[in-house]
This record gives sequence, C-alpha cells and structure tokens, in this order.
Amino acid sequence: MTAAPEIVAPEADAPQADAPQADAPPPAVRARALQLHADRGAVYGPVDLDLAAGALTLIQGPQGAGRTSLLLTLAGRMVPDASCDLVVLGHRLPRHRGQVQREAAVAGFAGVDELDDSVTVGDHVRERLAWLAPWYRRAARADQRRVDAVLAPVFGDRPVPDAGTVVWHLDEVDALLLRIALAMAQRPGLLVVDDVDQVHDRARRRIVWDRLEAIAATGVTVVASCAAADEAAGTAWTVVPVSAPTDLTDLTDLTD
Repeated sequence: MTAAPEIVAPEADAPQADAPQADAPPPAVRARALQLHADRGAVYGPVDLDLAAGALTLIQGPQGAGRTSLLLTLAGRMVPDASCDLVVLGHRLPRHRGQVQREAAVAGFAGVDELDDSVTVGDHVRERLAWLAPWYRRAARADQRRVDAVLAPVFGDRPVPDAGTVVWHLDEVDALLLRIALAMAQRPGLLVVDDVDQVHDRARRRIVWDRLEAIAATGVTVVASCAAADEAAGTAWTVVPVSAPTDLTDLTDLTD
C-alpha cells in the first residue's frame, strides 16, 4: 500500500477559542472529504483542508502517494470524486473549473510546464506572455528589460538569467524559479508547485522555499510538494511549520 502524503502548513498565531469568527475571511481553499479514485483504487484522500489566503502549505509524500494529483485537483486540472466538497478561491469545483484554471497557476509539473532545454530564457518569457495576451495582440521580443520584469519578482535578490541564456545552461534552482516565474506571470491567486526536490541539494532548495515564502507573503496562496520525508523539520522556515496527520483523514484547521 502506497503511503499517503503528509500535509504541512505554516503555523500562524492561533485565535483564542472564544474569539468571534464572524468576520474571518473565507479560506482560499476549503475541502471536505476530498478524494480521488481511479481504476486501480484510491489515488489520495479523503482529506479535509482549510488553507488561508497567503498561506504556504507543504505536501510531503513519496512517489505514488498522490501528491501531484492532489495539487492538480486544487488547481482545477483534475476532477475529484463526485462526492467531494471543494471550493477554491471562492469557486466550487469541478463546476467552475475554467474560472479556477484562470486564477490558479502551476509550476514544476512533469509533462505540464516543462522547459525546452534548447530554447532561451527570453524565448520562454515571450511564449508565456504571448499565451497570456489577447489573441489580437502580438507579443514583443523578450529583451532583457522584459525578462527582468517577469522574473525579478520571483528571483528576488538572486540574479536574473540573461535573456539569451539557453535553458540547458541553467542550474536546478534557476530552472525551477524560471518555471515559477512563468506561472506567476498569470498573476494567480493560487500557485501550486510540484516536486520542489527536483532541486536535489537541500541547502540550495532553501533558496526555492525562501522565494515561495516571499510569494505567499504577497497574499498568493502557495501549495508545494516534495518527496523528502524530513523536509519540514530539516528546513529553516521563516514561519515554523506544523505537521498534520499522515493518514489524510483529519486535516481541518491547519492554518488557524
């Protein structure tokens, strides 16, 4: 039996038990009995989730645990079981999948947003901007100024790659940050990032987590996954994360 993924959320200041909650904003993600079954059995769940806007949530689990499918479900790219109750960014899924897909961006997914190793950074930026632009607007060449404008908010203090750099020459950190930056060009309310440990060195992975924390601090809800079982405990977080139950049967109120 494949181990279920573990969901970890940053620990926020918990409200007092008797504090009024009437004016609390709705969660960015609310799920009840969220699960997915395929021909060969359960893919993930059932899981209950309440993720606040601007929260960074980590999903841990080995390959085959269902973490990728769970992320794609939250982003409106996969349809869960009909019995599920799932609302993302105020839109009920799967009824409003199109709206969620416009407001939720994905990065790091094999076969979804993979980069062409033979193409330059500037060409990737131009292609992404062309995809997001109205059909009647011609995308201009992505010079360094335009590349900086798209990538700098995600790269932060890290130098932005030259527009003429071929993706093949990017290291693992820059390649993943490029994918995240291209996703963020959509200006999403929700960002889901798969397989953060495609950056194999933990110390360098810290750079990616820092940037994801910075994105979440702007109000974007970020959900990211990794396979490393001790990622939460072994990472120096700005906000200390807390572990959730590993059986995915009682994951309510993670971000209180």
